[in-house]
Amino acid sequence: MNAVADFPVLGNTQTLRLFDVDYDAETQTLYSWMRPNGRPCFNGEFLQEVERFESRIELHQGWMLHEGRQCKIENAVFGSRIPGVFNLGGDLSMFIQSILRKDRQKLAYYGDLCVRNMHRRVRGFDANVVTYSLVQGKAFGGGFECALASEVIVAEKSATMSFPEVLFNMFPGMGALSLLGRKVGLRKAEEIIMSGRVYTAQEMHELGVVDELAEDGSGLAVTRTLIKARQRKRNAYRAVSMAKREYQPVDLAEMQRIVGVWVDAALRLENRDLKMMARLVRAQDRLASMQDEEEVVETLFAPERAVVNA
Repeated sequence: MNAVADFPVLGNTQTLRLFDVDYDAETQTLYSWMRPNGRPCFNGEFLQEVERFESRIELHQGWMLHEGRQCKIENAVFGSRIPGVFNLGGDLSMFIQSILRKDRQKLAYYGDLCVRNMHRRVRGFDANVVTYSLVQGKAFGGGFECALASEVIVAEKSATMSFPEVLFNMFPGMGALSLLGRKVGLRKAEEIIMSGRVYTAQEMHELGVVDELAEDGSGLAVTRTLIKARQRKRNAYRAVSMAKREYQPVDLAEMQRIVGVWVDAALRLENRDLKMMARLVRAQDRLASMQDEEEVVETLFAPERAVVNA
């Protein structure tokens, strides 16, 4: 006799430990604020919590459970609670350990989890949810990729964005080329990725990567104003969002194949590359414990300093 399978329950915001969550009933907007344990990066525990919660949003067509009520999500904003940091990217400490052990399976699992979480946001949870990234502070590596997964990027003027992977002889393999290339063209995306440069929010706004530039401290207010302004023409904006996804579809299989390229490249890294990666881990650790030290990450991520001290 076959047992009847229970349909998965709604994602419940009260189960979240690594997010702070707000919900604005007026605009039906979910605000998710990252606060991962330890260094401000995408560790496995954080990614798995995202997967459990956001996959339920997708499954239930934009519905969730918040404070005991079923709530419909029309807009989803992704930001950070860590002062001065949106996200510093991949779990470099885990990368080093996995590479030394030649653990292809763990690297592949991590990469696949990243791109599945990102693709869900790229697709608006397949529920016509408009997604926003609010970048306040540093968005490096996977943090920059995460921001690119949203349809709309709002960044404060002091925000900085970079793909530093080239400094340790790697490339960002969780969506950078797929998402950035669709915004600025493949040649420009490759130039940004291979430069290792730290770009300002202003520069990214001029390139068309950042959609709205906000004064420092006003990013949330600007995002809320933008959402409310779009409410008046919600049907038109929703239709354009759907059309854009059809015009330049981002295929999950494409992103997963690129993860495979990333895994192969990671396993070819040499000791000197891993030493540079370890220096960046120390930078992440220092920033996690010294939130007001503005020069920590820029000093270690700057291409010219990395070359001199390699």
